[in-house]
Amino acid sequence: MKVAVDAMGAEKGISTVIEGSLAAIAENPDIEIILVGDGEKIQDEIKRLNVSKVPFSIVSASQVVTMEDSAVVPLKEKKDSSISVGLDLVKSGRADAFISAGNTGAVMATSLVKLGKLKGVIRPCLAAVFPTFNGKEVLLVDVGANVDCKPNHLFQFSVIGSVYAYKVLKVKNPRVALLNIGSEENKGNDIIIETFKLLKNSSLNFIGNIEGKDITSGKVEVVVCDGFVGNIILKFAEGFAITTLSIMDKEAKRSMLGMGSFLFRRWFKRIKLSLDYAEYGGVPLLGVNGICIIAHGASSSKAIKNAIKASYRFSKVGINRSIENALRGIKVKV
Repeated sequence: MKVAVDAMGAEKGISTVIEGSLAAIAENPDIEIILVGDGEKIQDEIKRLNVSKVPFSIVSASQVVTMEDSAVVPLKEKKDSSISVGLDLVKSGRADAFISAGNTGAVMATSLVKLGKLKGVIRPCLAAVFPTFNGKEVLLVDVGANVDCKPNHLFQFSVIGSVYAYKVLKVKNPRVALLNIGSEENKGNDIIIETFKLLKNSSLNFIGNIEGKDITSGKVEVVVCDGFVGNIILKFAEGFAITTLSIMDKEAKRSMLGMGSFLFRRWFKRIKLSLDYAEYGGVPLLGVNGICIIAHGASSSKAIKNAIKASYRFSKVGINRSIENALRGIKVKV
């Protein structure tokens, strides 16, 4: 499988992308990497990192989309940017997936225009995985692609999320819940109430409304919301995880000694792994006619590696064809 990786988007620089790509190839030799970006700068970083044998190819792109650029810049002003060129590789079939830690809006807009939507998809969505209380995982969708949604959009996110939970999280009959301010059927605004009716009358395993405090309770595998709410939750979760780990680390250094400290460190390391966004790599843009994963701007090499490995997993399970089949076969009682 060939994966095009945006070498210019990560805040920590090209070296982070190169190191992540090398790690992904080392763990999965079936992956071929195409680094997209400034050829000279990429080669300079390869030399600086003392990489004797380069296991990937380089496709040059003369322009870079910054975080300050508007979402349409790669389509209008910077058509030779690493984002635009990378997605062209997927569109032409020269690559099977695209990974970028660059401008999220630009990646989404360019993906939508260049790759198009899967059959039946009204709006693509971003999906993020969180750890749960029972040691499993829950999918939150949408986490930023669609700020304003109608009931039919949220309904489709539920279908797409269910497919993800089934194919990727390996849950046979994923439970779906609608994020709301209360569990009662009549709670929420008109859009949420109407969405509830659609889900209740569908063939999905819909269990009803769920409050924010129950997202990670393990009660469901898919939680649905609009991108405005989802993105706030995502960013809050990132910040809260960092704060929590920092407090725990400080307390451990101050109060734990000897063997107790050793045991606590092992326990702390396991918790850190479960809360670290780098373990998940990035968020997939589901619903576009191709595989596109958007990594965090501050991604480490570990996050880049895991984003690349995730794209391989999505390709192998055939998630896009499954989404099309699910949308075509979903039943709603009238």
